[in-house]
This record gives sequence, C-alpha cells and structure tokens, in this order.
Amino acid sequence: MIIKISKSIRIYDVTWLIIYITYIILFLVFPCREIVNHQLPVASSLIVLIEQLRQLMKTHSFIRENVEKVHLQCRLISEPNTNKNNEIKQLSCPDFSQYLYFLFAPTLIYRDNYPRNKVIHWDYVLQMFGQVIAAIFYVYYVVVRFCIPTFANLNQNQITLPIFISVLFNSIMPGSLFLLLGFYGFLHCWLNAFAEMLRFADRMFYKDWWNSTSFAAYYRTWNVVVHDWLYTYVYREVFLLTGGKNRVIAAMCVVLLSATFHEYVMIFALGFFYPIMFVLFAVFGMGFFFLLPRNKGVVFNILVWTSLLVGVGLQSCFYFMEAYARKSCPANDTFWDKLVPRSIVCRMALPSAKILHIDL
Repeated sequence: MIIKISKSIRIYDVTWLIIYITYIILFLVFPCREIVNHQLPVASSLIVLIEQLRQLMKTHSFIRENVEKVHLQCRLISEPNTNKNNEIKQLSCPDFSQYLYFLFAPTLIYRDNYPRNKVIHWDYVLQMFGQVIAAIFYVYYVVVRFCIPTFANLNQNQITLPIFISVLFNSIMPGSLFLLLGFYGFLHCWLNAFAEMLRFADRMFYKDWWNSTSFAAYYRTWNVVVHDWLYTYVYREVFLLTGGKNRVIAAMCVVLLSATFHEYVMIFALGFFYPIMFVLFAVFGMGFFFLLPRNKGVVFNILVWTSLLVGVGLQSCFYFMEAYARKSCPANDTFWDKLVPRSIVCRMALPSAKILHIDL
C-alpha cells in the first residue's frame, strides 16, 4: 500500500529512521566490545550474541509492523472526515503488555494477538528444560571426549593431506552431534518450554527438514522461526524493490545476510576470524541452493545429509585447528594476525605432552 505523507511527517520519519539506525549500530557494537574486553568463554559469548540478534530481529519486526499503522493514523487525522474514530481505534498502536509478551514469545514476527492455549502444563516445561540441560552437558562431553584429544595430538606430526583427511573424518561425528543437539536442545526443547509457559499455541518451530531432498527445502524447514523473519522482512522486501520480477536476487540476499550473521556469531564467540562458515554457507550453500535439481527421492535426501555431515565436519575441523594454533603458536601484535588464520601460517610443533584447553 502506498501512503501519501506530508512534508512535516517526512521530517519526523527521517529523524526517527536515523535514530533507529543508530540504535541498531550501537546494539551491534557494544555487546561485542564487552565480549572482547572481558574475554568471555565460548558458551557465554554465544548466549550474548544469540540474544543480541534475537532482540534486533524482534525490534525490527515490531517497528516494521507498526510503522504503517502510524502513517495511516496520521493520514486519517489530517483528512477532514468526522466519521473516522473507529478506523483510528483499529489502527491504534499496541499496548506495552503486547510488546512485553512479544519479547518473550518464541516468534520473531510481531502480531497484536497470537493463538493461545488455555492451560500451562508445568510438567512439560520442566521436562523440556531438563532436556536442554542434558543437551548442554552432552555437548561438553563430546568436546572433551572426542574433539580435544584429537586436536591436541596434532602437534606430533606435520599436518599432511592424509592426516588432515583422517582428522576431518574424526570431526564428522562430533560436528553432527553438535548439529543435532543444537537443533533438539534449542529449536525443540527451549522454544517449546517458553511456548508452554506463555500458552503460545503456534508450535511450528521447524518442519521435517530431515526428509529434505534439496537445500532449498532444507533452508525452509530447518528453522521456521528465523525463516519466517527472513522471508517477511528480507526476501519479500527485496522482491518488491526489484519490481516483483527477480526472485533469485531476493533469495541471494537472504542467503548472504544469513551467512554473514552466522559468521558474525562465530567470530566473536570463538575470538578469531576464520570465515569457514561463511564460505560453506554463502558459496557452497548458495551453489547447492540454486544449482542442484529439486527432485524427490531417497538419493537426493542422502545427498543432502552427506553434504550436511561433511559440512559440519569441516567446520568443526577447521575451527578446532585454528583454536589449537592460537593456543600453541606465538601471536604477532599486528592487524593481519587477527585476520589471517594462524593454523595456515604457523607450524604447530609443540611437545606432545601439551594438551589444548578450551574455555567453555
């Protein structure tokens, strides 16, 4: 809908747009600065970063869904029409209680009202939170039992291609467990626990992504909560800006934005720049998204699963190798040392007795 706006209102629009952009920038900068200054461990950094992005996405949705109401209100008020009280009332901005509910609801799309259940099953809530805690301990066990011994012993040999392939295959199983535990612990248990506590009835946080026969289907079904936000505020907006004729550009913007912020989280959580996730997500993922045929069948489902397992194995392998290199190799106090992967430029040759310790 195209709304004609007066010049005075446009001045207010520009002013508040500048304030909003400033808020977004500051909200991105300050948490990251505190993470770096306090040298937070990986788990603590992930909590801060994920909550930061959650709040940013909710803020954008709340503003985006209500700004049109404000414009329509201004137009109705300025029109010489005496029978408009009901229309203005229907376009009224939400109460603070509605905004507060939205902040905690397991959704990123703002609505004035959501479908609600009548009762809260507290036994179900406790069960979900208990499984979240179990998933966290299981991730810790996988890191200590499988990852640290594998990468701590890399200093015994010069890393050659056969050794790298062996380490990669050793990383596929832990990486796959990280993927599945993250999915189950967060997208299933955590979101369902909050949905139950808030009587939030829409529980479609994911679909049957494990049956996907293409990466396009996987991206749409893996995380429905984030996918709905990306579709509503990125894909659809870009599609309309291009005249409603170019879906490829809109899809590319979604993949690039998602890959950028996935890598953003990894950079500040791990404390170093090594854009493995961005390359796999934005380059290979985008290639699979557009180039692979969208056929149905067991063969294509196996192809998707194989790509996922190798991908998470590569990420685990490269990130742990870089973490080990930064623990064992001396740092150079230069700008490029922060950008160039130390696992590439530094030869890891410590005594075999030294064991890598990673703060979780």
